Amino acid sequence: MTPAQGEQYDAIGARFEESKSTAAFSAADTYTLRAALGDVSGRSALDLACGYGYNTRLLAERGARPVVGVDVSHEMIRLAEKHPAGSPTGIEYVVADVAELPALGRFDLATAVYLFNYAPSRAVLRAMFGSVRANLSDDGRLLAIVPNPAPFPHGNYEEFGLRLLERVLGPEVPLIRQEFTTDPPTPLEDYEWQLADYERAAVGAGFGAVHWSPIRTPPPDADRDRSFWRRYRRHPVSSLMTCTA
Repeated sequence: MTPAQGEQYDAIGARFEESKSTAAFSAADTYTLRAALGDVSGRSALDLACGYGYNTRLLAERGARPVVGVDVSHEMIRLAEKHPAGSPTGIEYVVADVAELPALGRFDLATAVYLFNYAPSRAVLRAMFGSVRANLSDDGRLLAIVPNPAPFPHGNYEEFGLRLLERVLGPEVPLIRQEFTTDPPTPLEDYEWQLADYERAAVGAGFGAVHWSPIRTPPPDADRDRSFWRRYRRHPVSSLMTCTA
């Protein structure tokens, strides 16, 4: 995420937490990430684009040590550090642009939920993956939730918590204007990379292998029944990308 994107999240502030806690696509992302993590007890973890620290705390609660959360938004880091749920021991938060990430350590695991879609160019996209690779151990892995190409204008994700508004063509990649369907809506912008673009950037940055998995959905409940999640799996917002060093 670039500094300009950080300013976007500085402005969104606490409303981002509301959108993440109520949107169906976020529930599916979290369910998928939990399943993919496996046993992280005693493993060092780097949570990139950590936002208000939800996944950072998840890693620590599951026994990862140490855990470092990174975000370019000062406001998001402030919210993470002051979160009502508190911070489990072993967490440190850092304000930094992942494309220019300093050496923070050699981590066993990195997570990145909606990070790489904020790269405005192929050079920045590759720099992001390069920074992650440089901070991973020789047998480390990266778990990344990345958005699928948007169905706009012939489809939308409104039922699942995200409204697509406009696709703006750019020199390398389209910009997607959208909003979380909170009340009032929470605006955001990111870039519409193809999954193959992410994979090429990862391999070019030194990752040895890339594996793709479909998003998993939580068990049905009173709010979202089996039919709801069946519809979501037909048109998921995201995919899980696993990169190994």
